[in-house]
Amino acid sequence: MLGIVGLTAGLLACSPSSESADIEPTLTHTFAPIDIDVNAEVSGVCQSWALDNDEPLFVTKVRQRNDGAWHHSNWYFVPEDEFVGPDGTWDCGERGFETVSAALAGGVFFAQSTQTLGELQAFPKGAVLEIPPRHKIVGDVHLVNISGSPLSTSLSFDIETVEEEDVQIRLRPISFTNTALDIEPRAESRFQMTCDLGAQFEGILGRPADYNIYYVLAHYHEWGNYFRLSFVDDQDDERTVFELANSVGEPLGTTLDPPVSSQGASKLRVECGYLNDTDRRLKYGLGGQEMCVFLAYSDAELVIGAASATNTPQGQDADGIYMNETACGAVLAVPAP
Repeated sequence: MLGIVGLTAGLLACSPSSESADIEPTLTHTFAPIDIDVNAEVSGVCQSWALDNDEPLFVTKVRQRNDGAWHHSNWYFVPEDEFVGPDGTWDCGERGFETVSAALAGGVFFAQSTQTLGELQAFPKGAVLEIPPRHKIVGDVHLVNISGSPLSTSLSFDIETVEEEDVQIRLRPISFTNTALDIEPRAESRFQMTCDLGAQFEGILGRPADYNIYYVLAHYHEWGNYFRLSFVDDQDDERTVFELANSVGEPLGTTLDPPVSSQGASKLRVECGYLNDTDRRLKYGLGGQEMCVFLAYSDAELVIGAASATNTPQGQDADGIYMNETACGAVLAVPAP
């Protein structure tokens, strides 16, 4: 079970993504297996699946299952003529696949929690992810085999959709990535990054940042032990959207039902914590390194992404935790289709 701590009263009804939740799949797909040797790592590999949908799909639930060694994977929906080539497994670089271009070409479909064998991304009733006609699912996958034998392992999706008449809210992704990690050895550390989204809302939509968050997924690796997402107003008052403390291998995504409102707060803050039990400093990266990323779905009429700039160590707090403040770098916001 998720070790959820310190949730605000409005989050008491939130439900962690889990395999036990009901789903009535409209679409199912199992990708071809990927072979991976003992102690091997697979990255830079993509998989795709053409949906052959002549009409929009209104997705309310996505369940992922895999046969093991799937460290993490990120999935997008894009038009059929993006990243041209046959479906299946292919080299990401050969087709020019890149996560930002994929997200902007279509949208974020699903993100896998680190090393989970199965999990469910579910939205509250009436909230959906809309996939336009003639789109395909494309994923950037990362596998690590720590078992004692070679594996041939595949990943499957079950997708539940609803009719358009049942749609009340169309959701769009928000994602921040802190690549400025510099984690102390033999110590506990936390990294905080705050991005002001007010200018994007005012400049593009002509109104304040007034929106609701319906789903949050945290992403870190084996040393991650803490995550918090918060709204921050102009007086620097902070309201927690979602907070958890647990290890990898469990689903880190949670449905917020009811959704949590920004109440006009222009800033969004992400904080990731780590317990580094090694003798080396950990940086941002794949195998043997760490990450601080989140994916959220909101009813804002913007697709939003943000990356980090320079990190500034703040010293140790009263509990001996090394605190860090990472400046928000580029903020990208585009109108939702």
